This record gives sequence, structure tokens and C-alpha cells, in this order.
Amino acid sequence: MLLVILYFVLNFAGFLAFLAIWNWLPKPKPFDYTTIPGMKLNVSSAEEIPEMVKLPGEPVDKEFNGNFDEITKKTSDLRELLDFLNTKYGPLSSFWWSSRYVVVVSDEKLIGELKKFRASLVAVSPFSIGSYLHAHHRYCTTQRLSTLNLRHGSQDIAIDKLLFEPIQNKLVFKLEDDSEDDVAHQQTNMNLKQCRVQLKKTRKSLGRPLLVVFDEEIWVDAHPIPKFVSNHSIFLSN
Repeated sequence: MLLVILYFVLNFAGFLAFLAIWNWLPKPKPFDYTTIPGMKLNVSSAEEIPEMVKLPGEPVDKEFNGNFDEITKKTSDLRELLDFLNTKYGPLSSFWWSSRYVVVVSDEKLIGELKKFRASLVAVSPFSIGSYLHAHHRYCTTQRLSTLNLRHGSQDIAIDKLLFEPIQNKLVFKLEDDSEDDVAHQQTNMNLKQCRVQLKKTRKSLGRPLLVVFDEEIWVDAHPIPKFVSNHSIFLSN
């Protein structure tokens, strides 16, 4: 009996010794911290990774670049970046824009999986990719999309000029946002309402990247995506 106890004690001590040596050894970079393929952070441990979930309107840590330097070296065009991610990593990929984690979905089948979580969609303008990354209050909210009421005839509302693709594209490739933050609440709600209609009516004919955000953790292709992580659903015209 004594030998059996001694056997288990020695085995446990050996395991602890192996664990200590493993933790002491330097790990190769980048540290693989997520099951979603994509651009990784040049860190050695999970402790070096910033908080993944950033609420809408919460600014990023400007001292932490994430993959921003790598991204800006590759291109200055959002479509080219998304095409690169899709080609290299597949229809589900990710990157860090400063300290904000972004997931890119570029497959109709996977986009169909997003529809299962439509009840948890946050009322964020689908055209505001750059503005959302910068946490611009005009397009950021924690309100659920299903709570917005649409008046009859609101389908004719024009898209806010600040949401035009060239403007949003420039915002994606700079960390500093020089736009004004003092925006009336009524105007913010109008932007959200009109974009809900535009997304519903012209989603497939827009031929441009769109943004969706959910207020709960969702699963896409068996990969968990934390709540409030920005998701780019890509609709690129040929």
C-alpha cells in the first residue's frame, strides 16, 4: 500500500516539475489565443492580450496597435484587406484594430448562421465600420435593433453622407478620429432607423462591406464570438 501511495506521489511531483519547466520555457510567437484563424498578436502569453470585448462607444487603447501596423503596410483599402483575409485565412477570419477585436465573415453560408442571432442585433449602422472602430457616438449604441420603431415611408430616407464608403474606408486606416462627437440623440436614432431599412432592402445589391454587432456571445462555424465584437459581413461585387 505504501508503494502505491509513493508511486502516485512521485508521479504527481513529476507532473508539477514538468509543468514548471513548460511554463518557464519561452513560447513561440505569435501566441495562438483564439480558435478563429487570422492575424495574431505578437505576444508570448494571454496576459499580454488586452481586454477583448469593447462596448460600443468605448474608445480603444491608442498605445496598443494590435495588427494595425501590419494592416497599413499591406494596403490602405478595406476591400483589399478583406480580400486578403479571405484568401489567406478563409471565410472566417479575424484581426485586431488597435485593442478592438474584429471578426470577418465572407461566406453566404456563414452569414446565414448570423441570421439565427438576429434577435440580439445591436442597433449599430451597418455602414459605419470605420466609425464603430473609432467608437464614434453618432453610430454606437447598446440598444437592440428590434426595439427601434420604423414610421411608414421612412424607406425614402437618404444614407448619411458620413457613412459613404470612401469616408468609412479612410477611418479604418487611421487611429486618430478628427470627427465631431457632439451629436443630437434624435439624429443618432434617425441614422439607426434609416440604416435598418437600407440594410433590409438593399443588402445584396450594395456590393460593399457591412457591419453587424450582437449583444450576446454567438457561434459561427462552431467558433465562439464574444458579444459586442464587431463583425464585418462582406458583400463584395465582382
